[in-house]
Amino acid sequence: MTLRHVAGRSTGSGELRMLVLLASFCGLLIAAGVAIPILSGARATPSALVLGDVSEAHIVEIRNQRGEAVVSGEFRSRVDALGNTEKDAALIDRRGRTVIGEVELEIPPPSRQDRRVELEVDIIGLAGRETFAVVIDDRTVGIFTTDDRGSIDMELQEGEIPAPAPTAGT
Repeated sequence: MTLRHVAGRSTGSGELRMLVLLASFCGLLIAAGVAIPILSGARATPSALVLGDVSEAHIVEIRNQRGEAVVSGEFRSRVDALGNTEKDAALIDRRGRTVIGEVELEIPPPSRQDRRVELEVDIIGLAGRETFAVVIDDRTVGIFTTDDRGSIDMELQEGEIPAPAPTAGT
């Protein structure tokens, strides 16, 4: 069967040219839709922070885009005067790079239904303008992008959307 026979009927060369032009135009539109965000440096809209139940959290890792743990730490827990459970983990880089950082969780007691779980990430020394994942007990709970200097300082409650990373000049 040739291109001139579509659905059992013969088509003229004008119709065939129109079909090829239409297919080419659609292909160009699809390619542009994929290429423009990549070339312009646009990033996907970050999603809302979903922590879930982190009351028994033990290990936190910061992973790069390849899924490799860049820094990690073990949570320590304490209960503050308001009954909040505070978990904090000092981050270390086992490869010897100088990275300073901490991840904190603040979990309100069940009696405080007006409060949500809070995550704080404060790191200096990661790669600049890179996207990383916060992984707690092997479950990704958030994504962030470092600034030009490789730093992040964010504090979010469950359900909030992270703001884009500022540049060094802002």
